Amino acid sequence: MSEEKKILNEQEEDHLMDHDYDGIKELDNPPPRWIMLLFYITIGWSIIYAAYFFWLKQGKTQKEEYAYKSEQHDEKYQIASLSASDLVAFTDEASLTEGKQIYTEMACMACHGMNGEGNAVGPNLTDDHWLHGCNISDVFTIIKNGVPAKGMTPFKSQLSDEKIQKVASYVLSLVGSNPANAKEPQGKVCETGDQS
Repeated sequence: MSEEKKILNEQEEDHLMDHDYDGIKELDNPPPRWIMLLFYITIGWSIIYAAYFFWLKQGKTQKEEYAYKSEQHDEKYQIASLSASDLVAFTDEASLTEGKQIYTEMACMACHGMNGEGNAVGPNLTDDHWLHGCNISDVFTIIKNGVPAKGMTPFKSQLSDEKIQKVASYVLSLVGSNPANAKEPQGKVCETGDQS
């Protein structure tokens, strides 16, 4: 018997278990310690998880988690739409400042210019000519639902109704501001009384 086989046989003898079945002997070859540690950690974690969710009832079930996430989404985007009677143009400084901030954050200037003067893509928002109506309800609807045929993106999935109302109020506040490099008028002339 070669020296190598002899060493292997001696190592096997160290791991042989006591029982013998029809001449077949079994080696005691335990898994590595790191696998056993991982196994015990998994068992411990499952006990903590079960206690937290099932025995102590501290965690949310899938249905509760879904309801919570849906409520957060509805709150964020105010899925319950404002009625036409709730739509009024804000005139207070705080709302118009927030509307201007939203106008900037949503990159409205890419199509309508920094001051609403319009450009090659979007119409001038500062003159008395309007393409799709000039009252708060019309402007609100355009911002919310967009005008896909003209490339106007709908913002209903990105802004709440209140934020759309504020940016619409800001857009209406731009009328008559006469910025430099204003685009030529487009659409129908809007009567002053139509903007409320």
